[in-house]
Amino acid sequence: MDVLANLTPLQILTPVVLALAAFGYVRLLAAALWLTLLGTAALAGLLSLSYPFVASNALGWGGAALLVLGAIVLSRLGRAPAPVAPPREQIAAKDRQDIAIDGTNVLYWDGEDAELASLRLVVYALVKRKFAPVVFLDASSRHHLKDKSLTEKDFAKALGLPQNRVMVCPAGTEADAFLLQYAKENNMPVVSNDQFRDRAQIAGKLRLVRGIFANGKPIFEGL
Repeated sequence: MDVLANLTPLQILTPVVLALAAFGYVRLLAAALWLTLLGTAALAGLLSLSYPFVASNALGWGGAALLVLGAIVLSRLGRAPAPVAPPREQIAAKDRQDIAIDGTNVLYWDGEDAELASLRLVVYALVKRKFAPVVFLDASSRHHLKDKSLTEKDFAKALGLPQNRVMVCPAGTEADAFLLQYAKENNMPVVSNDQFRDRAQIAGKLRLVRGIFANGKPIFEGL
């Protein structure tokens, strides 16, 4: 206590601010790795104007590089490992039952933040059960995942699905309308925790499959 009493407010706040900044940087790396690294490189370029990459500054730049590498490692910890993508030939096998997935809804099954890993694990679990998923996503899904560059091809690759089994609906539309109509026309169950109250008439005629995550694995109700 005597040590704290002798510290100035600035001396007390400095490590707190630095810790919060470090935490925020790790979170940015976790959400948008390459964009954050690009910003870091740009900042390093500006700093190099005052502190050039010379021998006398090697220790400082080396320490900064180690801190960035450490932050990258921390940002990757705790993330769900990407399952091995199921072979595309198996997805198209005739003995598999088609099933529609409300992808935007499933992104939030394993926490408050949208996670592509959650959707990937649900797809993988359904494939293991001999289903052939068709995933529907709102255009806003890119915003939820903090990566506006994602295309249908990117989503399909991440999910281990053929591109024709992933639909990112046009901006200004809702995936629910496409999802439910497609499921109705093709007599497919729908994986979603959405109540579809605004489309109860059509949703009520479909087999809805609910789900949650427990210990990092999806559990389904209604399969």
